[in-house]
Amino acid sequence: MSRQRRGGLPGMKLLLGAVIVLVVWLSWRNFSGLFGSGDDEQAQAAVEQFYEYEQQGDYGSAWELFHPEMQQRFNKAEYIQNRAHILMQDFGVNTFDVHIGSPTRIADWKMSADAAPIPLVYEFHVEESFHSEYGNFTINQPCFAAYESGKWKVLWSYEQTHAGSSQNTH
Repeated sequence: MSRQRRGGLPGMKLLLGAVIVLVVWLSWRNFSGLFGSGDDEQAQAAVEQFYEYEQQGDYGSAWELFHPEMQQRFNKAEYIQNRAHILMQDFGVNTFDVHIGSPTRIADWKMSADAAPIPLVYEFHVEESFHSEYGNFTINQPCFAAYESGKWKVLWSYEQTHAGSSQNTH
């Protein structure tokens, strides 16, 4: 009888080793998925949701996706009123098309010169195409997403750029 036990022992060791390797691999995959893997996709999903709300005219839900720094810039009621006024009344637009580019990871990004740096954001180039009574036009605006309080939140840049500020001499 002892001979049969020894014959099955290497097979059991091999099976146990395979199970341990599988458990370690699955645990590592799940652990790495929780911390960092897919951040760009989750950030992009937040930006896409924001612009879907904007397209639907649901500016209150869009405002909820703003990062706290953006929420400090815009009172919710004023944002809803102003955004609707600008798009629907001033531009004469009922809806618009949106194209969101691929994410670019940026470290220590600042919303404005006096803002605290945010350790990690993703930048997306957003193109909004409007068809209005005043003709067709497009707005290109970078949009940023930062992880805040367990969720990806949307930011816009208020950093002054110097593009086009060179003086012309004749």
